[in-house]
Formats: sequence, C-alpha cells, structure tokens
Amino acid sequence: AEQLDRAKARAPAQRTAARNRAQALVSGFLDRLHRFRVLDPACGSGNFLYLALLALKDLEHRVNLDAEVLGLPRQFPRIGPEAVKGLEINPYAAELARVTVWIGEIQWMRRNGFDVSRSPILRPLDTIECRDALLNEDGSEAAWPDVGAVVGNPPFLGDKMMVGGLGAAYVERLRQTFAGRVPGGADFVCYWFEKARALIEQGGARRAGLVATNSIRGGANRRVLDR
Repeated sequence: AEQLDRAKARAPAQRTAARNRAQALVSGFLDRLHRFRVLDPACGSGNFLYLALLALKDLEHRVNLDAEVLGLPRQFPRIGPEAVKGLEINPYAAELARVTVWIGEIQWMRRNGFDVSRSPILRPLDTIECRDALLNEDGSEAAWPDVGAVVGNPPFLGDKMMVGGLGAAYVERLRQTFAGRVPGGADFVCYWFEKARALIEQGGARRAGLVATNSIRGGANRRVLDR
C-alpha cells in the first residue's frame, strides 16, 4: 500500500516531465525544420521551388498534428516562401517564380484551413535572385547560398552547341573559371553538378538532386560525376 501511494504521488511529476521532454523534442525538430532551406540554382518559373515549399509545409503540418494528438499545444504554421531560394538569369522567369511560390503558399494555407495576409498578399521575395548561377559579371565564379538541399532541372546544352547558344566569349570565361574541375568537352549542365558537389564539400549543403540526360554518364561528363 505504501509503495502504491508513493507511485501515485510521483505520477503527476512523471507525466509533467514526460510532457516537457516531448515538447522539447517537437520544438527542437521544428526549429531545425524552420531553418532548412532549399535552393534551385536554375529555377525557371519556380516549379521545383513550388513543390519544395509544399513538401516542407506538409511536414511541418504533420508534426503539429502529431503533437496535438499527444496533448501538446498546436502551433501556427511558420514555414513560408522564405524557405526556398532560387537563381534565374531571365528576369521574366525570375518574377514568375516569385509569383508561383506565393501562389503555392496561399493555396496551401487556404487548403489547410488557415487565413492568409491580405495587406499586401504578395510581399517582396528576395530569396529568388535574378542573376547568372555560374559566373559573375567580372568572370569570376558565382557563389550559391548555403542551404540544406539543392534541387532542380538545370539547362542542358551539348558541348558542341555551347558556343552557338551562349557565345564564344562566355564559354571561354566559363571554361577558364572552372578549369581543373569541369573538362572542356563537358556539357553545360555539368557545371551545375560540379557546383552542387563543391557546395556539399564545403559544408554549404547536405544533399543535391538534379535532373539531367543519359549523356551525362559518359565521356567528359562522366569525369564530373566521378568527382
């Protein structure tokens, strides 16, 4: 009987401690998730960024719902358009990508029963930059922001088509800047693979997933993949 009384006395404290541990685990995970960023360094009109944002928001929402089932307070969604970053050289496409991401944000919030700001609906989205992803104006290598993951469908242009499509001066600068890292006979898309690899090596990203064609597996392209 005495042991039972002591157990009953300890039970509320144990429940409180367990609840506090659970809350700390949930809060810690959400804090890490809120800091996670996804980069598409050739984002076009923003399709990959749209899907990345929805995936992050879905994950956050699932955690919040699971926490509520456990009796923990449910949090308002915090992940928004700032979670995705983009690089796009075409001004029109870059602006379209910003709108695409905002549409994804608004649709997700309304679909899941949350109100959205209307004053204004679309705030500036500086995380999507309109610039060359490979070279700066002075010909030096362009930097990519530090993120958790790099995704996208970089432009494909065969080695023999690069001069005609990009201009001899640009191709010469590109090959000089990436000499020793990307062979001269490699296709244009390989420069994105090399920069993603280098970003991971430098600790600026953890994962990368890029779309390419079968031709990247052979020839000079293969030497980039081997790195």
